[in-house]
Amino acid sequence: MSLFKRKKQQLNLEGMDLSQLLFAADTQTDPRLVHQALLAAERLAPDSLEVQRRLLLHGRLHERDPKKMDMSVIKCYLLHAFEHPEDHTPAQQKDMARALFDDTRLARCLALADDSPAFLRDYLLDLAREYMRIFIVPDNRHAPRVFGISLKANLQRHLAAPAADIIMNVLSSPYLGAEEGILLAKAFYRAFYDHAQGDVKALDSLLGAEIRAQLR
Repeated sequence: MSLFKRKKQQLNLEGMDLSQLLFAADTQTDPRLVHQALLAAERLAPDSLEVQRRLLLHGRLHERDPKKMDMSVIKCYLLHAFEHPEDHTPAQQKDMARALFDDTRLARCLALADDSPAFLRDYLLDLAREYMRIFIVPDNRHAPRVFGISLKANLQRHLAAPAADIIMNVLSSPYLGAEEGILLAKAFYRAFYDHAQGDVKALDSLLGAEIRAQLR
């Protein structure tokens, strides 16, 4: 998806049923049009957990400004406060941490879900996977380069460093409750595990036995 490319087209959603609206959202590349389709779906089925979940994960992406690169509109960017706390004031760190758990649409989803703890775990895992995909894996600072080419052989070892930072900062965050911290740390560990296809030796080594035991 091109996150910051402006498109002027509009969707004609008149007469669409729920499945058609969700299909329209699935097949758009412009976040504004995705949001437009999801809001129409919400009006049609306000108690649909699927619609609410999609809107939750979509976040503020439709607010992006093509003239200004603002990564904060991406929902999973909230995790940046744990990877690079030095880039955010304490107030910003608190706001970003609490936005993960205090989102009103998340509360709506949890109220609709048959198994709210499972929904919360899956939601945090979705965000962690997206953060890995968008912010950690493509970041060339995480792996040494020779003549502009990344050395892929030890890539998981290099990616383990930012992942460990996030997990340890989550667990020590004064802005998360103990249970919230464990849930989020477990989600990020699982996201790294999935990306690394189970190769977590380097990450475990950085985390240490005590923290690793908390994530089991």
